[in-house]
Amino acid sequence: MNVNFSPKAIRFMVEALEFRIEAYQKQLETENLNEDEISDITNDMMFLESLSQELKKALSTIAPPVF
Repeated sequence: MNVNFSPKAIRFMVEALEFRIEAYQKQLETENLNEDEISDITNDMMFLESLSQELKKALSTIAPPVF
């Protein structure tokens, strides 16, 4: 399945992913988590960061930054 998103939609998704990643980071810093919880959160963060990078790469090909 190939879905075409507008540059605005991609920027919105990147922002949402970054917000979630930041929330996970705060959770890791402030909560007393067991090893399994830390592992799950870390894996989720890495997945979200990967998605974010792919979206940013796609965005750069369809909407180069304006200077």
